[in-house]
Amino acid sequence: METRMTMLETRFDTILPTLATKEDLKSLELKLTTTIHQEITSCTWKMISWMTAVVSLAFTGVFYVARYLPA
Repeated sequence: METRMTMLETRFDTILPTLATKEDLKSLELKLTTTIHQEITSCTWKMISWMTAVVSLAFTGVFYVARYLPA
């Protein structure tokens, strides 16, 4: 029984230092929040740019059809 306890203590002593602390988790949460915010902002501006381009092309096409093609 004593050797089993010693084995478990050794195992716990080996594992415990590798576990994350509350500080580690808070730091990781802050990094992830910042990264996600930056990515969402980046994607939002890409989408705004694409939609502006699509609407501009559509408007140009309608203008061309209305102006230069016979009715």
